[in-house]
Amino acid sequence: MTNLFDLSGKRALVTGAAGGIGLAICRGFAAHGCHVACLDLAAPLAQSATDAVGRYNVDAIPVVCDVSQPEQIRQAAESTIDQFGHLDILVNLAGRGILKPTTEVSLPEWESVINVFLRSTFLFCQAVGRHMISRATGSIINISSVASLVAMGRGVAPYSAAKAGVNALTRELAVEWAEKGVRVNAIAPCHILTAPLQDQLDDPATDAGQLMASWTGKIPLGRLGKPEEITGPAIFLASDASSLITGHVLAADGGYTAQ
Repeated sequence: MTNLFDLSGKRALVTGAAGGIGLAICRGFAAHGCHVACLDLAAPLAQSATDAVGRYNVDAIPVVCDVSQPEQIRQAAESTIDQFGHLDILVNLAGRGILKPTTEVSLPEWESVINVFLRSTFLFCQAVGRHMISRATGSIINISSVASLVAMGRGVAPYSAAKAGVNALTRELAVEWAEKGVRVNAIAPCHILTAPLQDQLDDPATDAGQLMASWTGKIPLGRLGKPEEITGPAIFLASDASSLITGHVLAADGGYTAQ
């Protein structure tokens, strides 16, 4: 049974690899024997993630890509497949939203968030999906959010809409590609204590205690998640342990959406 979670010899592309969740997933994959292509916006970020993964005695390569640029996505997917020979796993995570009242969101800001989170997920799924279909095997994991399942009511409308689109795309691709041997699932985390959330807490204009209480008050476990707590769900969905699961949005949310 322990072999169900073994990723030895598999090859993964993880976008947003240098962020808190991305790096935790990259390390978790590598610890289970997976070779990892670490994609991020800037070369130093991609390289730092690659260096961290390389310590696990697996192959790791840095990939630089601005996921708001379709041509860069195409090139990143093709170059990774060329370097690795094939891809077994794709994790779509890259992106950073805005926090602003909906009445103040400009059209360029709306389009930027949609493009970074939803369009890039579609384009990576399309590019890597073609390759996986040709091999009749593969697992795609899209990182969504509880904001796609319940309303936050605090200025994340573009982000919520984009992540809801990611859920719908996940289900559509799962059904379309099931008979082609490719599984597609998503993970919807609650608030995870990453750098962007820490920045909000450190903002001098913010009452950190009140903000933290507003977050944790809606999570039955009573605390924020840690990046490492998304690693297990990702390994599960990438491995043979989830071989019967496709089209599922797994809420890793401390009970948030169970209420």
